[in-house]
Amino acid sequence: MTATSQTADRPVSLPAPPAGIFAVLGLVDIALLGVIGSSVAPPLAVSIFIALLGLITLAALIPARRGSRSAFVAALGSRIVSALLAFAAFFASAPAWIMAIEAFVIVATIIALVLLRRLPRPRAA
Repeated sequence: MTATSQTADRPVSLPAPPAGIFAVLGLVDIALLGVIGSSVAPPLAVSIFIALLGLITLAALIPARRGSRSAFVAALGSRIVSALLAFAAFFASAPAWIMAIEAFVIVATIIALVLLRRLPRPRAA
């Protein structure tokens, strides 16, 4: 077995600090459904998609913490897509409070990714 296949087979556990940040961000995505029907709301499909990203994040957190690689990828992917979509608020002339929330989403996602990157790596036997 090569080192690459050993790494691919090894379970990945989502550490508590990034998982906590991901949980808060997932809740923020869902809470943004509250703007539906207001004058500052994005298109309905966008609001629903962002809320779905939040639900995916929250649903994946516990399995990801327990070592599920697919749940880890789902949580990570949903957060990255959400952060990328948050940039749209700065180009759509959104109100300042929405830009502040989206800036929080972007910065918190970056912090969580940095925390993931700095994790101690398991040593090969």
